[in-house]
Amino acid sequence: MESQQQRLQLSEVANTLRAQLPHLNDEQLKYEYLNDLKWTEPLILALQQVEEKSQALRVVKLALEVDGCLGARLAGTVKSEFHTATVGWLAGLDMPVLLKTQLLGLTGSDIAIPPLLETLNAQDSGVRCSATEALGAIASVAAVAALSTVLNHQDTEVRSQAAYELGQIGNESGVAALRRALDDPEYQVRESAALALGTISSEASVAALAQALNHNNLDLRGRAASALGQIRTEAAVAVLEQALNDEVYRVRETAAHALGKIGTEAAVAVLRRSVNHENFDFRGIVTSALGAIGSETAVAALQEALDHPDYRVRGRAALALGSIGTETAIAALQRALNDQNYRVREKAALGLGSTNSDAALVALQQALSDEDSYVRRTAAEALGYIGSEVGLVGLQRALSDEDAYVRRTAAWALGRIGTSVATSERTDDPEAALSPAAVTALRLALNDQDAWVRLSAAYGLGKVGSELGVAALQQSLSDENFEVREKAAEALGKIGSQAGVPGLRQSLYDEDFGVRRKAAEALGKIGTEAAVAALRQALRDNDTEVRCRAASGLGRIGTESAVAALRIALRDEDSEVRLIAVQALGESGSDTAVVLLRSALTEEDSQLRGRAAYALGSIHSKTAVEALVPALSDQDSWVRWMATSALGTIGSQTAALALEQALRDEDFRVRYTAAEALGRMGRPELLPALSSMLLTTVDTYELSTLLNAIALIQKRCGYYNHHIAAP
Repeated sequence: MESQQQRLQLSEVANTLRAQLPHLNDEQLKYEYLNDLKWTEPLILALQQVEEKSQALRVVKLALEVDGCLGARLAGTVKSEFHTATVGWLAGLDMPVLLKTQLLGLTGSDIAIPPLLETLNAQDSGVRCSATEALGAIASVAAVAALSTVLNHQDTEVRSQAAYELGQIGNESGVAALRRALDDPEYQVRESAALALGTISSEASVAALAQALNHNNLDLRGRAASALGQIRTEAAVAVLEQALNDEVYRVRETAAHALGKIGTEAAVAVLRRSVNHENFDFRGIVTSALGAIGSETAVAALQEALDHPDYRVRGRAALALGSIGTETAIAALQRALNDQNYRVREKAALGLGSTNSDAALVALQQALSDEDSYVRRTAAEALGYIGSEVGLVGLQRALSDEDAYVRRTAAWALGRIGTSVATSERTDDPEAALSPAAVTALRLALNDQDAWVRLSAAYGLGKVGSELGVAALQQSLSDENFEVREKAAEALGKIGSQAGVPGLRQSLYDEDFGVRRKAAEALGKIGTEAAVAALRQALRDNDTEVRCRAASGLGRIGTESAVAALRIALRDEDSEVRLIAVQALGESGSDTAVVLLRSALTEEDSQLRGRAAYALGSIHSKTAVEALVPALSDQDSWVRWMATSALGTIGSQTAALALEQALRDEDFRVRYTAAEALGRMGRPELLPALSSMLLTTVDTYELSTLLNAIALIQKRCGYYNHHIAAP
């Protein structure tokens, strides 16, 4: 109702403006209306009704003087009989062909089509593709005809772009040309044509794609099948049913997935019949497709598959039911837990875990007592995925299972459940996240004879995050197995208790570099002054990665003592450590870090200078901006690019002023990054400079960035042309 009222008000304003146009002189029209963004939509509506040619041409001519994009829009807005003059003016303007191509597309006029077709003869491939995009922007029947001819262009990229544009327009008159493009010698074009036909989604598209399914190229047949998945019609389903018999497995697989994407009852019926296909792998794909559909009839088909004579089909059906997760699907999975084949029971347990439903918990706890260890292991895994504390008792018992794999999985699941409960709304107390009995069970599992059980227990205690496990984990730092020691160090870092620092500090001298790495990483997470002292020592480790993680941890801590320690890393003999130190200084965000990064900007290594510039972007301070300004004149263009990006990240007015210098850089990456940032925060006074850049760029991405930046500034200030708006 509100939008209808707004449209009525806009129409009234436009009618009033149309009546006023003959009485406004050129200066009034430019300064008070054309340059003011709030009058653009009323002007468009008014011009659509202006009958007098001279009046319409006057408005368009003045609009082109105000702003090129505005003029282009209005040139295509006037009555179609005036387009020869208005669009002709635009086509005749002396400007770079790349910019003119963009503006011609903005007109949306058929009169722009001939000059755009002529541009397709340009030497630059980017210009040719831009002209093709502009034809797509016009999107008329005549544009479809033009794009159909462009499908015969010698440039592969242009042909591919033309096919894409025809798909975006969606007019059925383009189907015939796209059908011919399915025989293009280049796969890229054939693929674009198939995708476009799927987007158009008409009966003619289905017929064309059906023809493609008989092509001798298997990639095209697969793409055609995939495209048919976008068309939710019975005709598309019928064609895909034929594709299920393709001689190549990959095509059949794609056809099955396409039917799953369509998801209609007709698609379910086709897939239901294919469950008995002679190829086992394909039967698995069919059940997965039914799972993707998830309707009641799909569930019914999968329930039937649970009685299939091939246990592998029954297992795939169980997994598919798990992806659906409805009450009916869960009930079917509970029944499958009694299947005579342990592989099916295993898949049923896994499927129940995928449902994330409390309704599955009772059955899964019962499955923890299954005679087969694979089933018990999978049941434990499933309980972990669901993440409910209801499963804790059964998993605690599973830590005593005779099978080591079951014990490993139970420890992992307890950790996952503890994390889930701790982060839920049911408790804000991490100590209450997991029952003391469960934590105790995990601590005892740290003494299991199987190293992988001990490792999983350490992982579980880390995920739980309870300080109750710190003492036991510190003991595990001396485990005979280096992987257990690694996991214990990692767990102590996750818990984050300062009580873990002594053990971790000692682990920095472990004979295994992997343990030392994990210890350094963990100390960075704990972040106390004692941790800083330990990490300072780790910066002298003979392993490069240990030193890198120590530097990263110090940056994460970010205290003055941590930043001071990073001075050591900045002088490291290994460049990777120095680069990590620079990044860490940026993360710390302190004033001292700015001083150190400013110094790094004068180093001989351009990689270090570039990283230092980028790191300063994380420090949103005036001193960081001051440090970055000289980097905009660095001899290395990559360093200048990083400095420009950093200033854009900071986003302050001081940074914006510094970025204006980057607009004149010789490297287009620096220029478009500066333009992109200034579009978000630049001054209106920049509009003339940005508009001038439109006349010099030869890169399509830079042109697009400039146009977007100009539009954003114009939107903020409310006008198009700064010279006209200035008093």
